[in-house]
Amino acid sequence: MSVDDDYDDEVTAFYRKYLGKLQGYLINMGTDHGLAEEIADDAFLGARRYWAHVRSLDRPEAYIFKIAKNERGKRQRRFDSHAADLRPEPPEPRQHDAGDLAEGVADRTVVREALQRLPPRLREVIALRDVEDLALDTTAEIMGISAGAVKRYAFEGRQRLRVLLPEFGGAGEEGIDR
Repeated sequence: MSVDDDYDDEVTAFYRKYLGKLQGYLINMGTDHGLAEEIADDAFLGARRYWAHVRSLDRPEAYIFKIAKNERGKRQRRFDSHAADLRPEPPEPRQHDAGDLAEGVADRTVVREALQRLPPRLREVIALRDVEDLALDTTAEIMGISAGAVKRYAFEGRQRLRVLLPEFGGAGEEGIDR
C-alpha cells in the first residue's frame, strides 16, 4: 500500500467527519445548498492536494473551513449576481402560528432567517461556534481573529438573536447561550 493510498483513506475519514459541518456552516452563512456542496467538495480536494502538510496541523479542520470561507467569498458574489435576475426580491419572513411554538418545535427556517439578519461577522461566529460546535481556538483561526474577539462576537450575536427570536425563549435568561 502506498503513501497516496494511506492519504486517501485518511482524507476519506476526514471528509466523512467534517463534510456535514462544513456544508452546514456555508448554508448558515447564506450560501445556496448546491453552491455549498460544490464549495465543500472543492475545499476537501484542496486539502487532499496538500494532505502531507494539512495532516500535520494542530487543527486540520480549520484549514478546510478557511478554504471554504475564501471560496465562498469569491463565488457567492458571482452566484448572487446571476441569481438576482431569477429572484430580484428577497422572500418575506415566514409567519408562524402559536400552535407550533406551544409544541416546542423549533423551526429551522425561522432561525436561519434570523441568522441572515445578523451582520456577517456575528453570523459567522454563531454559525461556527453554536451551529457547527467548533472550538474557540478553531473558530478564531478560521476567521483570522483573536479568541477574545470570537467571544465578543459570539456574545453580541447571541444577544441579537435573543431579540430576533423571542418566541423561542430568547427573551429569558436561558435563551441561546447555553
